[in-house]
Amino acid sequence: MAPNDPAVTPSPANRRPLRRFLRFLRPVRGMLALGLLASALQAAFQWIAPWPLKLIFDSVLNHLPLPAWLRFLPGAPDQRLAILAVAMALIAVGLGGFSYVSMLWVSQAGQRLVYDVRLALFTHLEAQSLGFHQRRPLGDIMSRLSGDVQALQGLMVNAVPTLLSNLLTLLGIIVIMVWVDWHFALITLALVPVLHLSASRLMAGIKTSVRQARRQEGVAASVAQEVLAAIVAVQVFGREAEEAERFASATGEGLSASRRAIALQSALTTTASAVTALAVVPVVWLGALAILHGQLTAGELLVFMAYLRATYTPIRQMAKLAIVWSQGTAAAERIAEVLDTAEEVPEHPRAQPPAPGGGELVFEGVSFLYADGHPALSNVDLEVTAGSRLALVGATGSGKSTLVRLIPRFFDPSAGTVRLDGVDLRKLALAGLRRQVALVTQEPYIFRATVWENIAYGAVGARLSREAAIAAARAAGVDEVLKGLRDGYDTLVAERGSTLSGGQRQCVSVARAMARNPSVLILDEPTTGLDAGAEALLLAALERLAEGRTTIVVSHQLAAVRDADQIVVLDQGKVAERGTHRELLGDGAGYSNLHSIQAGQLAARGLPMPNVGVAEAHG
Repeated sequence: MAPNDPAVTPSPANRRPLRRFLRFLRPVRGMLALGLLASALQAAFQWIAPWPLKLIFDSVLNHLPLPAWLRFLPGAPDQRLAILAVAMALIAVGLGGFSYVSMLWVSQAGQRLVYDVRLALFTHLEAQSLGFHQRRPLGDIMSRLSGDVQALQGLMVNAVPTLLSNLLTLLGIIVIMVWVDWHFALITLALVPVLHLSASRLMAGIKTSVRQARRQEGVAASVAQEVLAAIVAVQVFGREAEEAERFASATGEGLSASRRAIALQSALTTTASAVTALAVVPVVWLGALAILHGQLTAGELLVFMAYLRATYTPIRQMAKLAIVWSQGTAAAERIAEVLDTAEEVPEHPRAQPPAPGGGELVFEGVSFLYADGHPALSNVDLEVTAGSRLALVGATGSGKSTLVRLIPRFFDPSAGTVRLDGVDLRKLALAGLRRQVALVTQEPYIFRATVWENIAYGAVGARLSREAAIAAARAAGVDEVLKGLRDGYDTLVAERGSTLSGGQRQCVSVARAMARNPSVLILDEPTTGLDAGAEALLLAALERLAEGRTTIVVSHQLAAVRDADQIVVLDQGKVAERGTHRELLGDGAGYSNLHSIQAGQLAARGLPMPNVGVAEAHG
C-alpha cells in the first residue's frame, strides 16, 4: 500500500462505512424483508420453546392447575403429556424451518449485495484517471476487489443474519424473563454492564488488529504482483531469496495481527460464557429458596432457567462473530475509501459529443503538475490542423508523453485548455472523445485472446467480426506478419502478448488502431526497441494508418519524424523550438545538435543518416 493511502487512517467519511452500502440494499429489500420476517418467527418459536416443558413439569408431574388460557386441554395427565410433546415437536420443526428460510433469503440478499458492490467497485476503478492507477499499487487494488469484497460477503451473508436472529431472540427472552419474574431478571441483567465493558475493550482491540491485517493483505498482494510481473528481472539477477523475504515480512505482519485478533476473540468468547454462567448461581440459589417458601413453582424456576441458558447461545455466537464483523467492517472501510474517491477526470454535466471527422487540436497555455507538485508541462501553446502531422521530440522527461496523454483525457491540464475542433475537451463526452482517438505505444497491451480478437478490441463497441479484423490488418499492411503465426489470426496469445515478438505485438497494435478508424492518431515511440526489419515494416504500416488523420508522433528517432508538417522540441516541459525539419536544421539549435549526434551514432555503425522522408524510404 502506498504510504499516502488514505485507507491507512479512516477518514470521517468512512468511519461508518456500512452506511455507504445502504443504497445497495434497494434491489434486495424484498428478499431482506422475507428474511427478517422469518428471523422474527424463528425468534418467536425460540421464545415459546421452554413453555411445554414447564407445563409438563407443573401440570403433568406435579398436578398443579393449568393457566386459565389452557383450561381447554384434557384433564388426563397422559393426554396432556401427549399434546405437550407434540407441541414441543412442532416448535422444533418451526424453529428449524424458519431458521432455514431466514438464512436462505438473507444470504441470497447478501450474495446479490456483494455482487453489486464488486461490480460498482470495478466500474468505479475503470472510470478513475491514469494518475489514480499510477499512484495505487495494483496488488492493493486487486486485494480490495477480491479479499475485501470476500470479507464484506462474510459480513453480509454470515454475520448480519446471525446477528439479527440472535438479537431478536435475546431481546425477546429478556422481555419474557422480566414478565416471568422481574426480580430474577434484574439479578441476571446486573451482570450486563460487566459483559459490556469487557466486550467493548476486547472488540476495540479486535478491530484494530483486523484492520491492520486487512492492510497487510493489501501490501502482500502488491509485493506479489510486483515480483511476479517482474519475474524475468527477479530470476536473472538472482533476487528470489530477497523477494521471498520481502513477501514473508509483509505476510508475517498480517499473520501477527490475525493471531492477536484470534486471541482477543477467544478471550471475548470465554468472558461472555463465564459471565452468563455466573448468572445461574444466584438464580438457582434464590429460586430454590422461593420454591421452599411456596413463592415459586418448580416449573416456573425451570422455565426461567431455560430462558437464562437460552441466552448463552446468542451471546456466544455474537462473540464468535467478532472477527467476522471486524473483518467485514475493515473491508467496508477500504472499499468505501475507493468508492468515495472523486473522479479526477469528471464528465461535464452537459457534455456534448465531438463533431464527426475533423481532428483539429489546439493547446493553449497548457501546464501540468504531478501529484508531488513537480511541473511536467509549462505554458505550452500548440496548434495542429486537421489531417496534419505533428512530431514531438526532446530528451527523456521533457513532457512529450504527458502532453499526448492529455488528448484522450487520461489527465486534465493543471492550467490552460486543450480543444478538439474548437471545443474544450472537458466539455466533450468522455466516451465520444476517446472514440475519436487511437494510441499506439512502445509497449502495447495485448490481452489473453486470439489475434483477431485483440485487433477487434480497438473497434468502437468492440463488435468487429473476424473478417473485419483481418481486413483492418490488411489495410494496415501487417497481414503477412500476423497470418504467418502458428494459427494465423486464431493464434491464442498469452497475457500481455508474451508469446509474441515485439514487432508482432506492434503489428497487432497498429491493426487495432486501424480497426478503430480514429480522427486523431497518437504514436508514442512505437518503433523503439525493434530491429531494423521490424522497424521498416512498422513505419510503412504507420504511414498507411496516419494517412488522412491528425497524427502526433513522439519519437527519439529523427528519421521517423522528419516528414512531419510541424516538429516541436520540448525541453523541461516547455516549447524550445518549432518548425519543419529543414527549418530546425538551419537554426543550429537543439534539434540540429540532436540530428548531428544521431548521424554520428549511425556513422560509427557504418550507416548513413537518411536524407529522405519515412514515406519515401518505406513506402
